[in-house]
Amino acid sequence: MTIDIAAAGVRNSPSAFPFSAGRTWAVDWDREWAGAPTASSAGGPAREPEPEERTATWELPQRLSSTCMARRVTRARLTKWGLPDDTIDTVELLVSELAANALRHTQGPVQLSLSLEDGLLRGEVEDTDRRPPRLHEADPYDERGRGLNMVERLSCCWGSVPTLTGKVVWFELPVRSHL
Repeated sequence: MTIDIAAAGVRNSPSAFPFSAGRTWAVDWDREWAGAPTASSAGGPAREPEPEERTATWELPQRLSSTCMARRVTRARLTKWGLPDDTIDTVELLVSELAANALRHTQGPVQLSLSLEDGLLRGEVEDTDRRPPRLHEADPYDERGRGLNMVERLSCCWGSVPTLTGKVVWFELPVRSHL
């Protein structure tokens, strides 16, 4: 079974826009999305993912509906990495907030990256806006303006780093995997 990722609006290769150097672009879409058997799903012993399997990057199409896609790919990848459901829920929310901000406030491409190393999960959203994010105190009746406050409260740390083409907004969480 093959899923046409291009038709779904997902890219797993570098775009014409230069994102930060040193990104890992290889994402095994066919095996993950088509549900090809792995050792654990084929009835064999579960195995610890290799280090290169613990980094994933996606380019999000420039439309607000891409926030939903960011949540789906985040949940799928973190499930594959064997993280607990409560951690996946938290990371899904944080990714959703950062992706929504980038998609709402920028015009260029948006890149989502997840990495897991030594019990620390890092989520990054890169966009083409050079302005750093800032916390906003929303009024009780405001419909927006609470996203970065949630990121600050739910992650152990977060921040932004300027790039040649914009910025990366990131967060980190300590995690334990079930694998």
